[in-house]
Amino acid sequence: MPDLSDGTNDQPFRSDLTAILREFPYEPGRVQARIVAAAAGRQVVQVRVELGILQMECEGRPDGGPSVVDTGDGAGRPLSDPTHAAAARIEAAQVQPRAVAYLALGDAPRALRDADQVLAVLGRLADEGPAVERDWAEGARFSALVFRTRAAAAVCTRQGRSRDAVGAVDVGLKLLHVQATRLGIDDQFETLADVRALRTLRDALQPQLPPAQRAELEQRLLAAVRAENYELAAILRDEL
Repeated sequence: MPDLSDGTNDQPFRSDLTAILREFPYEPGRVQARIVAAAAGRQVVQVRVELGILQMECEGRPDGGPSVVDTGDGAGRPLSDPTHAAAARIEAAQVQPRAVAYLALGDAPRALRDADQVLAVLGRLADEGPAVERDWAEGARFSALVFRTRAAAAVCTRQGRSRDAVGAVDVGLKLLHVQATRLGIDDQFETLADVRALRTLRDALQPQLPPAQRAELEQRLLAAVRAENYELAAILRDEL
């Protein structure tokens, strides 16, 4: 039988996480995140996963180590170096789950900040990295763009800017189509689950007019088109 004592008065092994895990139970199918106080007055983000808790620093590199891509001089390390490129890939893979956690917590600005950071790293890897890292970055960029679009829309929505939220989704869909073309899957674009989900989000964000007001605007739009008053027609179309 293994020795589970710490050698002091036969107390249970101090590193046992059972009590912590029971206090933050796992629920399949949803992102469970929280921000807790840590040492030295700082805060950390925790995400519950099936077999434990993932803990990340709120700022900087999630594991608390020095950033490969942000060295404070705006340049970062050259990602043409295979070692630096691999470290940058790991850093991006750390930041992405923190961004997801922030969005689950309702902190859309920090989710967007992290999403932009991930895309910046992927862009540098795609442009500068060794071939294997370029291929990985191009593939990862699609899902990163999907998340960035959701985060941007959430920022606008939380500020009460519904039209800007719709615009953020439209811009995201255009960027995704460009990336799908780069990946050679543009013929499947409209059938992709992420694309369908973003179109559903756009429909939900689109301000809905009362039926009577909408009918009136539709009649005015039709009349403007018939009169070839395309400037007015464009305004009415935007209102719809």
